[in-house]
Amino acid sequence: MQYRTYFHLLAGMAMLELGNLASSLAPFNVSAVSVGLNANSQEAGLVVTLELFFAAISSLYFGNAAYKGRVLGLIGSLIVMVCYYLCSVSSDVNQITFIKAFSGIGCGMLIASGHSILASSQDPNRSYALFTLFASLTAAFLIYISSTWIEDGGHSYYFFNFIYVYIALTLLFFFAKTSNTNDVNLVREPIAQKWLYFLLITAVLFYEIPSSGMWAFMERFGVEYIDMGVAEVGSVISLAIILSLLGPVFIGIFGNKIRRKETILLCLLVSSICVYAIFGIPSYDTFYYGNITWNIVFVIMVILILAAAADIDPTGRLGAWLNACILLSASLAPAVFGWIMLENEMTVIYPYLILFLIVAMTCIFSTKKDLEPIDKV
Repeated sequence: MQYRTYFHLLAGMAMLELGNLASSLAPFNVSAVSVGLNANSQEAGLVVTLELFFAAISSLYFGNAAYKGRVLGLIGSLIVMVCYYLCSVSSDVNQITFIKAFSGIGCGMLIASGHSILASSQDPNRSYALFTLFASLTAAFLIYISSTWIEDGGHSYYFFNFIYVYIALTLLFFFAKTSNTNDVNLVREPIAQKWLYFLLITAVLFYEIPSSGMWAFMERFGVEYIDMGVAEVGSVISLAIILSLLGPVFIGIFGNKIRRKETILLCLLVSSICVYAIFGIPSYDTFYYGNITWNIVFVIMVILILAAAADIDPTGRLGAWLNACILLSASLAPAVFGWIMLENEMTVIYPYLILFLIVAMTCIFSTKKDLEPIDKV
């Protein structure tokens, strides 16, 4: 029945969203530890970095597992819920850092399971577009209520309430089929595609590293270089995030009518122009329009790359690996950028960001026709 397929995809979206919540809620995890335990910025940052790092490593490992799906998702969700409970009763930042590392392992299980379901869909473009919309709306709601939880009860109240969030979304896992029928016959010569895997992983890394670094310091750049207020910068970034929802809408309507490779290359080119406009010609207008444009093309590009990964490897393995690259960049790039910016300014290092994007463009260009759906190759 068709409705069972939709519920199966909904279960995969819930798994993938719960697995990536550590990244979406990173600023509030920092805030909860800082406010509740008086942790300094280094200690609070380490909590987030370790969780994202282990989530990435775990998704790499379980992306190769043959038993991805509902069972692995349930185990991963249980691990995360236990860790959230332990965090809620802990009063030591070092203990929470250790616990959150284990939580990252559960997140990796969820990510691998979610990709195994979405990658097996008949229309990966629309499946990942719907997931992006679902994830954005869910994260926006959770971000909105997270701040009130921290204000009302500190880190204990914040971590404990997220157990209810995980329970609610975990119930959707039971709509997933017990096993996926994507199988090896649909994978395009997996052994012979190692070069293609390398190109896609390299492209994602070389795009995500500058993107994650930019994202971490965008607020400081607006305040220090353009003389904007913190609230003013926040309103621009919030608007950019809201308008980025045009990305999944665009893919949902035109995803099967456009060529992935050319669209991704265009997104990378536009991203390079945005980097130059924001950091090379700093002004309110370039900051405003550059952020909005950059967020929209970023979302479009990520959806198309994950959809291409689903067609190349319907088992979800490649999708889980690419997701791991995104998490690794999110966990490491801010620290690397912070170290670089001790001696340099963003207006000086932005040409290197553009160079990273050019490398990503070269990798995508080298994929030939491999990013297109099988019936279009």
